[in-house]
Amino acid sequence: MPDKKGLLVGFISAMTILLVLFVSGWYVSGDPMLHAAILFESAAYEIGIVYPFPVYGRALFDGAERSLFDMLDPFSFRMSRRDFADMVEESSGEYGGIGITVVPRDTVLMVMAVYEGGPGYQAGMHGGDLIISVEGFKVPKENPDDAVNRIRGPSGSTLRLTIFRPSLGDTLSLHVTRRKIKLEHLPYSGPAEANAAYIRLADFEAGASDDLQDSLYALEEKNPSGYIIDLKGNPGGFLEEAIAAAELFLDKGTLIVGTSGRSRWESRTYKAEYGPITTRPVVILTDKGTASAAEIFTGALRGAGRAVVIGDTTFGKGLVQTVMSLANRDALRLTISRYYFADGRYLNPPDSTLTFTGLAPDLVLRDSGEVSFQAQVLTGFLMYDFVDQYDTLLTAWPAGFNYADTVVELFRKFAEANGMRYRSPLTVLIDDALEEQRLEQSPREIIAALEKLLAQSEESDRTVYMREMDFLKYHIRRVTVERHDGQAAAYRDVIVPGRADIRLAASLLADPRRYQTLMSPAASSHVNH
Repeated sequence: MPDKKGLLVGFISAMTILLVLFVSGWYVSGDPMLHAAILFESAAYEIGIVYPFPVYGRALFDGAERSLFDMLDPFSFRMSRRDFADMVEESSGEYGGIGITVVPRDTVLMVMAVYEGGPGYQAGMHGGDLIISVEGFKVPKENPDDAVNRIRGPSGSTLRLTIFRPSLGDTLSLHVTRRKIKLEHLPYSGPAEANAAYIRLADFEAGASDDLQDSLYALEEKNPSGYIIDLKGNPGGFLEEAIAAAELFLDKGTLIVGTSGRSRWESRTYKAEYGPITTRPVVILTDKGTASAAEIFTGALRGAGRAVVIGDTTFGKGLVQTVMSLANRDALRLTISRYYFADGRYLNPPDSTLTFTGLAPDLVLRDSGEVSFQAQVLTGFLMYDFVDQYDTLLTAWPAGFNYADTVVELFRKFAEANGMRYRSPLTVLIDDALEEQRLEQSPREIIAALEKLLAQSEESDRTVYMREMDFLKYHIRRVTVERHDGQAAAYRDVIVPGRADIRLAASLLADPRRYQTLMSPAASSHVNH
């Protein structure tokens, strides 16, 4: 006789399965994204078995993926497993390596910075060294990241490098023992003019807020007039780091930032949970490269009436991303929400396209001079090559490196010998107009006038080195000191005393009345969400 209990259990199980299948089918048919995905997979399958020409299946999906992400914001994309693994490693705040920063240059890696106390520093590496091979493998021009990845490795393992040192004109072989390297978020902090304290914060990756906190505790003992926080070129990082950094300056309960997303899990407000480490006035330095988490920090302090902002308008990225791993160990980096400040302002308002308007400074201070010339000089390796070639001359200069004008003339000859022929945007514009008028066979008077203007503009271009003398001397000093004494010395001896925006910020902190005049009115404006 059948077991009634067993029959009942079997019937319930069967009904449960049918119900699950029904609900799943109803959910799939009702969700347009899932429905479209199933249709796409069916179409791809049919193409693979029916289409008369060979089609690589992966190429189909890669093309569809590119189209998919093209419809999203530029900060949402798929990460390769290598990039994802690097991000996971760096999110710990440290990595296994030798403590150097490198950039690819043809078939070598050029050492830009050597961190004091790191394995590379202890092995005698210098800024400007050219890494020819890593563990016997030459740096591949088509994929220099392969050599960069070989430099990293398990702590305690030994790395063999072959380097060329331009100042010696010789090749060296170094054996360096890797160890855990703490990521450098704060390259320098120290005194500035008028008893101000300067802090260079390079990013908001994991550990940045801890470094900032340690720096504030050390600087507070010196009783500074206030803090200059340099966020120029800071690309941002983690939302949590920006919040933790802002808390160091804000009263308990102050709104730091709010986020609004598609679901309530991505919509929340973040408020300071503890009292500030310091209540001294703050000046934040920004430019167009100040983005993301750096903008959250800036907006939070200014919105709370805790900082004056000097410089240029920030980048304008008002979005928050998350990273989700995929089955093949790749990952998706997706935007999940937009953020707003205490005054209710969004950098990227909901239901709008990305505007990238950024945060406008309280006091605008942009780079002056021939900006296109400055960019050309600093792009690439021209300045570094000059310092390497004339190392003996430049380092033998008296204290302060107050170079004579002859050094600028030497640089001009070096630049021109190395193919740098500066043409200003005005020269290019006149030249193009002249060419167009010649093609159109315009009257001789018009062509002659343009030729005269072109000659005048080209003459002005030839004298640009003299006009940009202070700029060139500053960067020659900066690179020379960095090459010999490291990045911290370059900040201490050249950058902090030499940059106009840092000097202006220090004078502002020494003048409380002017500081209060520039204070953003946003501090008294609040909004509830």
